[in-house]
Amino acid sequence: MSGNIKARETLEMLLGYPEREYPEPEETDPKKKDKAPKKKKKKEPKFDTPPWAEELDAVIKKVQEMASLSADKVNLCLDDGFVVQVNEQLARFKKEVAYRKQVEEEARIEAELKALKKKAKKK
Repeated sequence: MSGNIKARETLEMLLGYPEREYPEPEETDPKKKDKAPKKKKKKEPKFDTPPWAEELDAVIKKVQEMASLSADKVNLCLDDGFVVQVNEQLARFKKEVAYRKQVEEEARIEAELKALKKKAKKK
């Protein structure tokens, strides 16, 4: 019974996570050799992340927890409608986690480049 309650609470947490508008991926044409000057990115509106999801690891753990709970649907007496809803959220969070990993990687690379430029200026 506690597993059923935990599954419902976890789903509520996932449902409370706001939906994100993902930017269109930039098209790269390998045939084009000339590079156009980079356009400045538009300032994206602040995304209101729930407190429980500030760290990406916490989001990944919740998604894994939800997946394992829904896999045990028979023992937890989870109805099919609930499992369908869970599967929709798992698909959404797979995309969200991939996006956040990409954003973190881009920020890390940008920070490294800034540090290298700063170090080069000192010399």
